[in-house]
Formats: sequence, structure tokens, C-alpha cells
Amino acid sequence: MTPLGVFFLSIGLAVLLGTARGSMRRLVLGGGLSLGVAFFAFPFSRALGFLSRDALDPTLLALVPVFPWLALVPVLGGLVWLLALRPQWAAWSGILGGGGLALLGLLAQAQPTQLVRLVPLYGLMEGVTAVGVGLGVFLLRPFQRGWWSLVLAVGLGGLAFSWLNTQGHLYLPKMVGYYKLLLPAPPGAEEKLVAEYNASLPEKNAVLKELGQPLLRPIASLRDLEGGLPQEAAEAGYRLLQPSQLQYGALAIFALSGLMLGGGLVLLRRPSLWEMGDPKAALILTGVLSTLLPAFEATEFKLQKLAKGWPFLVQFVDKAWPPNLANPEAGIFPLQSVLSEMLLTVEIALVGTFLAAVCAVPTSFLAARNLTRGSAPMRVVFAIMRAFYNVDRGVDTLILALVFVAAVGLGPFAGVLAMAIHSLADLGKLYSEAIENADRGPIEALEATGAAGVNVLRWAILPQVLPLFVSYTLYRFEINFRVSVVLGLVGAGGIGYFIKGAMDAGHYDQMIIGVIAIVVVVNLIDFASSWLRSRMV
Repeated sequence: MTPLGVFFLSIGLAVLLGTARGSMRRLVLGGGLSLGVAFFAFPFSRALGFLSRDALDPTLLALVPVFPWLALVPVLGGLVWLLALRPQWAAWSGILGGGGLALLGLLAQAQPTQLVRLVPLYGLMEGVTAVGVGLGVFLLRPFQRGWWSLVLAVGLGGLAFSWLNTQGHLYLPKMVGYYKLLLPAPPGAEEKLVAEYNASLPEKNAVLKELGQPLLRPIASLRDLEGGLPQEAAEAGYRLLQPSQLQYGALAIFALSGLMLGGGLVLLRRPSLWEMGDPKAALILTGVLSTLLPAFEATEFKLQKLAKGWPFLVQFVDKAWPPNLANPEAGIFPLQSVLSEMLLTVEIALVGTFLAAVCAVPTSFLAARNLTRGSAPMRVVFAIMRAFYNVDRGVDTLILALVFVAAVGLGPFAGVLAMAIHSLADLGKLYSEAIENADRGPIEALEATGAAGVNVLRWAILPQVLPLFVSYTLYRFEINFRVSVVLGLVGAGGIGYFIKGAMDAGHYDQMIIGVIAIVVVVNLIDFASSWLRSRMV
């Protein structure tokens, strides 16, 4: 979609939200605040080098030395934020801010391709990381007194900065000079590079002629090259800036400007569309945008790829349907294999869940805060159990399966072990939280009669938490069945192993039987567990 298309689509979205009587001021405030994030962190255009790995996607801040008027972007965002804090000025701040931002974006996009020079900013990323560490420690507030938390935050932030600038560069080499500014190339630099390139053509063409490759032609400008710069220019720190090659940061700029302008227009017509909590909502909106936009870009989320791959999906369906239930002439009986492997998958999930529940019940009492706060040794046990749960839950079942497949070989035993160990932590955490939320009345009543700890657990706590234990265990069994399907893909047995084998062999008409069986069994397990919970909980 073109930048103007994104701009007008965002205006329409703001107007649509206005018809639903949503707050328009939060759009203006959120847009102004998000501009700062986009200015510093979101790539705007493309700068080419010799190879694709030499390419750079500069932010607006990186482009300021080349286009100084881009420094108006954060200034404009700050003014919009300050003015929109007053409801009577929010409409015009959104209109003027959104319109001005869109004009700046269009002006930056219209700039010609030119040669620039890279200048790394050493220590910037190290400083940002150190500030993040300090801020995180301060927000956690490990001490009741705020100034002690501030001292600890500053100290840990300083240690992080010191380590990153010394030992950290050994482990994180890409952090060194990661953020780069673009400066205009010195006068005559492009002419010099063109002359050097043309002078090297006879030698390069001699090699290409021996290889039977097309010969290179002299150029009058670096823009005549297809793709990027000569290798020598790229190694010297030069890049070919192409402002018209917009990245997701540019689209974010136009989307924010459209939301601000649309919100301002609606506010001008309906001045009452604002709320007291708009500044806080704007902060949340900025956080969401700052997290989601880079995530979508990093995952290469592009619906165009799905459209291009649609013929493959159609071909896949043609090969997979109708299912091949049996081929007696070849001695192949896929339906029989699917039924046996599906039964094995259910059994893997059943055994793994049972083992996890058996181990999680006793350990959950040791991980419950209300049962372990009476003495220092028990508090230590609580901390150890909670740490074990957190570490165990952090290791995915698939990783555990790969380890156990290497240790005990292919087969369902590896899947059972992986599932039981990972489910132990999940169930233990859920069980312990249920114990912590148990009503204190029955517990205190039994303790007042002098009942022993075991009797308190048996008669005061278990009757309250047992229905929840059953519900959590059944729900975990549903999850483990789905997980066991994936475990089969790494050799842990079950229906996943059958599907992987059929896919590798190109027998899609057999693979589809396994997929249908999974859908049927998942629904059966869901209905059965729901029925059991309704009878037992």
C-alpha cells in the first residue's frame, strides 16, 4: 500500500472510531507520543552497499544530518502531546500535527538518491541497555524505601554499562556501533568513486570474459549501478541512500499522522469525545505499537506471500483428497496405522499427565506461600520450589523431547518423559496458587483445636482445592494431547510421527487421514473433559 493510501485509511479508521463515540484525544496523544519512538527506533528508508548484508535501514534520527529539517518530527510530536493535554486544544493540535507530519514524510520520500557516509555511534546501544536494566530494577522496587531502590538501579545500570563496554563486546559483537548516523558524502567523493570504478573495469572485464559472463559498462553516476555500490566504496563506509524505498517506519509515520488528523477532525465536530484517562491510554497505545510493529516486520508478515503460495495450497488439497484409507494391492493400510498411532498418542498424553500430577500434588504444598511462611527453612524451601517451577516451565516440551530422544532413543518413552517433566511445573504452579487462595476459615478452625499439620491438609485444604486440581489436570491433559502430536515430529512416536513420514514420502492422501483423526479426537477429548469437569467440579 502507498504512503498516501495508509494516510487516508488511517483517517477513515479514526472517523469510524468517532462514530462509535470512542475518545479521539487519545488518538492525538498516542500519535504524538509514538512519533518519538518512530523517530528514534523505526527504519524509514533504505541505504544500499555492495552486498545485501551491507544494506542499512536508517531511522529518521539517522537521516537528520542529511536532511536537517527532519529534526522537526520529534518537536512536532512533543508540541502535539503538550497541547492535546488540554482538551480545548486537542482538535487543532491533531489537525496541524497530523497534517504537518504527513508533509514532512512526503518531503523525505521525495528526496533524490544520494551518496552518504556511515558514522557509528559507539556506546549508544550499551547506554540504552544499561538504562533499561536500571529502570527495570527501579520499577520492581526490591526495597520499601524508594531511594534504596534508586541507588540499586543506578549501581546495576552502571555495572551493566561497564560490562557491555568491556567483556560484553566479546559476546555481543554486533552491539558495537550498531546505531549509525548518515552524513552527506564529502564534496567530490562520488566523482572520485565513479572514476575509480571506471578505471577498474578493464581488469574486471578481463576476468568476466574468461568466465563467459556479460561485460560491465562505464558509468556516469553511482545511480547507474544495478543493486548497490562498488565493493571498495562500501568498505570505505559509503552507502547509496534511497529515500523513496520506504520501510515499515515510514508507513507507521503516515498511519500515525492519519490517526492524529482524523482524530482532530472528529474532535473539531464533537469536542466532547475525550476522557480523563486519555494520557494513560496513549501510553498503552504507544507501548503496543512499539512492540507489535517491529514484531510484524521481524516475522516477515506479508499477505502477498500467501497470495503467491495459493497455487501450492490448491495443489496440496488436490493431492490430499480423497483420503487413501487402504491399498491392499500394495499392502498399505493407512487407516489402521492412523488408529494405532492415535491410540499411542493418547496414551503418551495420559501417562505424561498422570506422572506430572502425581509429582505436582506434594510439591505444590511446598510451593504455596501461605503454608511455608511460618519459618525460615520453609521459606527457603518455597523459594527453591518456585525457582524450580520457573526454570522447568522455561524449557519447552519440544526441547526436552529432543534431549530425551538423544538419551533413550526414538519412541514414546522420550515423549512421556518430556511431557511429564514440563507438565509437572505447569500443574505445580496452578496447584500452589489454588492452595494459596484457599479459605483460611476451616484452616484456622482446625488449628484452634490442636489438629496436626497433616490433618489440616487433609480436612481443611484438600476439600477446597481438589475440584480445582481435577479441573487443572483435565485441562492439562487436553494440552498434552496436542503437544504429543508435535512430539511425534521429532521422533517421540504417535500420530505426529506418522504424519511426518507420510509428508516426507509425498503421500498426502495418507497424511490427511491423520489430520482428520486429530481433529476428531481433539473434539472428543474436549467434550469428555468438559463432561467430567461438570460432574466432578
